[in-house]
Amino acid sequence: MSQVRLSIPVGMLVENVLTSGEPIEVIIDRLHRRDLAPLRSKLKEPTMDLEERLQTAEEAGEDWAEAIRSGYEFKFLHINGLKRVLDFRFNRKIDRDYSQEELTLRNIQLSTQEIELLRMLIGRQWEIVEEENNEADTVLLTDTLVWIELKYQ
Repeated sequence: MSQVRLSIPVGMLVENVLTSGEPIEVIIDRLHRRDLAPLRSKLKEPTMDLEERLQTAEEAGEDWAEAIRSGYEFKFLHINGLKRVLDFRFNRKIDRDYSQEELTLRNIQLSTQEIELLRMLIGRQWEIVEEENNEADTVLLTDTLVWIELKYQ
């Protein structure tokens, strides 16, 4: 089976519900039953209109449940969507954890596993470039400094 592809609204729904810390099957069950109140208080962005995004997923035929279980990639992702993914999934915020220069995000510290996950999510459109490892850097040995740029400029 090929990778599930999601639009920005549905992808952000997935990213937000994953921040709840609930087990995946509990999240999926609550979303299917539209029992959203128990999730809402645990979300990073509790004001997100989950019902509207579930409706968008249904209308577009996007399998959000499979995306939660197996992963997905964005069909398209603009720079502000990319920044939201970094916040939802990795708790990285602009001006605190990285900087932006036009359509490039710089100096993002990520683990190898985070880099691979991010490549899966955004790799259709964005390139993640790992910086050369400099022994004089004080970066933790487990993390790599990267920048993310639009593939086709």
